[in-house]
Amino acid sequence: MTKLRHRLLLISLPLLAACSALQPASDMDAPGSPAPGTGTPVNTTVTTTAGEQPGSTPEPEPPAEIEYGNFTRNQLETALLSEFGGMRGYLPQAAEDYYELALETGDIGIIRRAVEFASATGNNDALLQLAELWLQLEPDALDPHLIVGYDLLDQALYVRAMPHLDQVLTLGGNVDFTAMSARTFSLDNRQRNIIADELESMLTRHPDEATLYYALAQIYDQSGDPTGARNMLDIATERFGDNPRTALIEAQLLQNAGQADAAEALLGETVAQYPRHRLLRYNYAQTLVQNENLPEAAVQFTELLRLAPGDMETLYSLALINLELEDYDSALEQLRALLDAGHRTNEANFYVGVILESREQLSEALYHYQQLGPRSNAFLSAQRQIMRLFVALEQFDEATRWRRQLSADTADLGPILPALQAEALINAAYQDRAAAVLDEALTQFPDNIDLLFARTLLSEQQNNMQKAERDLRHIIRLQPDNARALNHLGYALTVRTDRYQEALELIQRAIEISPDDPAIIDSLAWAQYKLGRLDEALANLRAAYAAFPDAEVAAHLGEVLWAMGEQDEAMAIWREALTRQPDSEHIRDTMDRLVPAE
Repeated sequence: MTKLRHRLLLISLPLLAACSALQPASDMDAPGSPAPGTGTPVNTTVTTTAGEQPGSTPEPEPPAEIEYGNFTRNQLETALLSEFGGMRGYLPQAAEDYYELALETGDIGIIRRAVEFASATGNNDALLQLAELWLQLEPDALDPHLIVGYDLLDQALYVRAMPHLDQVLTLGGNVDFTAMSARTFSLDNRQRNIIADELESMLTRHPDEATLYYALAQIYDQSGDPTGARNMLDIATERFGDNPRTALIEAQLLQNAGQADAAEALLGETVAQYPRHRLLRYNYAQTLVQNENLPEAAVQFTELLRLAPGDMETLYSLALINLELEDYDSALEQLRALLDAGHRTNEANFYVGVILESREQLSEALYHYQQLGPRSNAFLSAQRQIMRLFVALEQFDEATRWRRQLSADTADLGPILPALQAEALINAAYQDRAAAVLDEALTQFPDNIDLLFARTLLSEQQNNMQKAERDLRHIIRLQPDNARALNHLGYALTVRTDRYQEALELIQRAIEISPDDPAIIDSLAWAQYKLGRLDEALANLRAAYAAFPDAEVAAHLGEVLWAMGEQDEAMAIWREALTRQPDSEHIRDTMDRLVPAE
């Protein structure tokens, strides 16, 4: 966040020396004091005063009170121990001790030192509180203004950050205002205009601060004012000359204006001029990715990695590009390097699994999918793959053990994992096994809508309409306004039974909830057709097909037209639908049933 965060934590010898100086000289090196490590006086001569006999024991004098400056002895000891702790690597405890000491003493030297420790340990809350305390004592100190200003930026409190950042410039410090404009793209124009006004005001006081011009150019562009952005960038270029920063902003303006090729060319030329400028090359590489020029992007990320071999994020980006380019050997090598480094292990394990699965190395792929933690964005995708691989390997018991253990460890996954296991089994035609999984899960989660729907679909595949209807009616009892369940049950009754009036009433309830859903309109029309209400059915099917030209809707529309004597139009609709979905069983079955064999 600030320069403070990147300082090396050095033990402050001047502070230690100052602490030592607080000790009375007589306690440290007066004649007669014990030699270090011996406990024996260096000078054993006994000096007597008048009236005393040699060898007699003098009346002890009360010890002189030691002065520790502004600190108590305990406070001084805390400071010394914290310094030694920091020197030996115990930074968190040392930082905590200094933080407490700073609040207790209010001493400016201790506060400064506490800030350094808080910065080194990344304790932002302590850092901010210490900086605010520092400002109370030294309102014109540069570092605390910088700390508070950037903290307010982190909180998106841009206007409140401005006075602190303004003061940093006034005190001779540096601020990169593009750190602000990089975040304002998500604001509305009214908020951005307020920020722009503040920056323009600051520019009148600090006309030589280049990043103010760059930030304003970016904010103008975000607000849909490309002319203002261009003017501001031209002024900056005139004052400060061409440089990588102006090239980056100009490329951004070109990209946002739809001139992707020009942006790419500009960055390419500037990279050639500044070949070791990593930020410039990184933005060039990102622009190439955005423009779908992946082969050249791979070249640029490879060069970035050569410039900084330890940059794991660049390695990760290169691995993803090689995945897209189907250079699986390179991607696999890079992903395994990420795993060795312990960087992005969730993502790396997932993509290693994808590559190994594509090579039919199913057991190895399964292992890598199993390494993903529950907080990973790809966790559920990995679980889907795990269940599929268990089924492919016919490791049915292992799949159940994995699902039960994971559910026990993460309660929220309880209803999800059996649904994924059942899905994998159904797709592999293990319907009875899938039914057993869903039955077990619904014993534990009897009101889970997703599990009930999953079992409904399976029951329909098994032609068990009674079980399917029972689950759908249970969903409707739980959620009377569930349009999907109402429509599904109504349509199922239409195509699997002769209970057409009951089906129509269910679908009409669904259409009241979702009147524009073409799937429900299609169901309504089909129930009307079964009841002989052909004109209503035709009107609804034409509306459904216009909104959603799906093959099943086309099959229904054609059949109603055929029944009404419009065979030519029916054939035209079926042929049109087959051009889009040539393998549609709905249309093939309908045509086989209705069109006479030639």
